[in-house]
Amino acid sequence: MKVLHTGTLNVNAGGPAMSTYNTLCGLQHLGVEVEVLMYPLAKKLIGDRIPTHFTSKPLDSKLLYFPKSKKLIKALGDYDIYHAQGVWFYITYALIDAAKQKAKPYLVTPRGMLYPRDMDKSNGFLKKLSLKIRLLNDLNKAACVHVTCEEEMQHCRNLGVTSPIAIIPNPVEIKEYAAYKRDSIFRLGYIGRLSPRKNVESLIYAWNTLRDKLPESELLIIGGGDEHYESFLRDEAKRLGLPNVRFVGFLSGREKDEALASVSVLAMPSEFENLGNVVLEGLVRRIPCIATKGSPWESLNTHRCGWWVEYKQDAITNAIMDAALCSTDELKAMGERGRTLMEQCYSIDVIANKMKHLYEWVLDRNEKPEFVYI
Repeated sequence: MKVLHTGTLNVNAGGPAMSTYNTLCGLQHLGVEVEVLMYPLAKKLIGDRIPTHFTSKPLDSKLLYFPKSKKLIKALGDYDIYHAQGVWFYITYALIDAAKQKAKPYLVTPRGMLYPRDMDKSNGFLKKLSLKIRLLNDLNKAACVHVTCEEEMQHCRNLGVTSPIAIIPNPVEIKEYAAYKRDSIFRLGYIGRLSPRKNVESLIYAWNTLRDKLPESELLIIGGGDEHYESFLRDEAKRLGLPNVRFVGFLSGREKDEALASVSVLAMPSEFENLGNVVLEGLVRRIPCIATKGSPWESLNTHRCGWWVEYKQDAITNAIMDAALCSTDELKAMGERGRTLMEQCYSIDVIANKMKHLYEWVLDRNEKPEFVYI
């Protein structure tokens, strides 16, 4: 079986790149031939195990139009399945056109881009026009649409998507980490892309509210992205006079592992997430997590490995205070339960096997998976 993906393995893309890479590595291990076609790199690849092809530089920064995309896809040869990661990009439409011309099945993974709040954030009119003129038809002719949670599936159905939908979450690499916490300081962490919908300012405002109750604690913000938003966050921390808020920028490899090892609890206060790799990054390292109900992480409560709270400032602040009041032993026990959850439901092997089963079903080589909804 040979599958061509369009998407990104750019290390700066954060969660989407990491989850795509991990899934493809898992599929590769199962004997599936996987390749990626992506736009030129802004920095470097997240890994080098997957055969990767590049387009030329797009002519615009919104649609990312590259006029020879279809010709390039055809030149790469024949594939059994074509799989687009993300919508609104010209390369997605080019891949779909190539699949149709070759009479081959294609899948689309929206990557949270069909959430109403995401569609309304920027270029909302153009997105809705594109959906009406073409995208909805493409989605409904797909062999399957792949989403990461039930909420994302419901948003797709509400938009009129009638094709089969598979719910398969993002995977996380299960391994042991050499770094470990070396102090007793309560340290709240955030890791990921910095953009307004991530609501990282809520952590700063919580820190300001709790400054007298947690005078020796720290807030560690790991990541980069939107430069204007990052400047806003730094300015807010400075305006409020919070010396115990640290920005360390984008980290990878050993530096990232050591920074995360210093964290007591990770927080993901996003307005909405179709999954949220912050939680995966934390639980696989046995770090309890806080997530808002804009994300599908009810299992933080049901598996007692964190806090799943309302998307409200008071709720986020109270969860941080609850976490800070937990003993070291309590946090450790929560972390162990989170690690077990990752091993059972989110490992690369588990997710890759589901994706392979999906591909086999699309090619009429296997029965319909239970995670596919018609």
